[in-house]
Amino acid sequence: MKKIGLIIIVSLSIFLLACKSKKAITRQEPRGNKNNPTDINAKNDETYKTAVFKGIIGAKIRPGDCSFLAEAEYFDGKQSVSLNMDVCTKKDQYIYLNAKALGFVNVARLMIQPDSIRILDLINRKYISASYQFMKKFTQANLGFNELQNMIWANAFYDPEMNQTLLDSLGEQLILLLNMGNTQQKTMYNKAFILQSVLLSEQAKSQQMQVDFANFKNVDGINYPHNVVINISGEKKIECKFVISNFAGSIKKEPQFVIPKSYKVQVY
Repeated sequence: MKKIGLIIIVSLSIFLLACKSKKAITRQEPRGNKNNPTDINAKNDETYKTAVFKGIIGAKIRPGDCSFLAEAEYFDGKQSVSLNMDVCTKKDQYIYLNAKALGFVNVARLMIQPDSIRILDLINRKYISASYQFMKKFTQANLGFNELQNMIWANAFYDPEMNQTLLDSLGEQLILLLNMGNTQQKTMYNKAFILQSVLLSEQAKSQQMQVDFANFKNVDGINYPHNVVINISGEKKIECKFVISNFAGSIKKEPQFVIPKSYKVQVY
């Protein structure tokens, strides 16, 4: 069970890989303290916030489908695992992942759909089916299919909300802090509204996850990061590094997710 648990953690982390296109957005100046544009009150002027939020949300142009390969490196201070992953997604329908060890040994397949998370543990010959309530075992954040789909396109989990989000800047970076009660999301964007990092914090459980995006490349008009680093801290510290290759804004072949009759079934 420890092995499949490790695979699930690394596999779920792959959701944070990206593929989104961008369009130019004209940024408006705040009507607050114009002599000091870094003034926090000026940045939280409603007119300015509306313009920035509109730019961020407007930049979330997504392909209908996408597929790519990823080399994943997992380290938790005690053990290190390397996996190769095939990933493909179809908008609002599924996120599919096939994980391999040594580049050719299939170890797990993962099918994420709006109503379920399904896993084939090919090593231990198990089929695991879980609802999104299963995610509550790992996080208090409200994570469903839409949030995971946002992250596969390098968007933040959640869009900014006018009354719940503070806006600030640091140099060329825009910083947004979204307060959702027991969970906070801190995002950093560059001046083109491209997401550079997202930090999800849970105060009650004293745990957080930070994702950093880098090495953006444009393929087929889609701008996505080829390097992603995920750091999770809580009861233990986990680091996952991903390098993306062979990105395509389409799916060449629909994934097959067939459950062998001989597999043991676990439902959560």
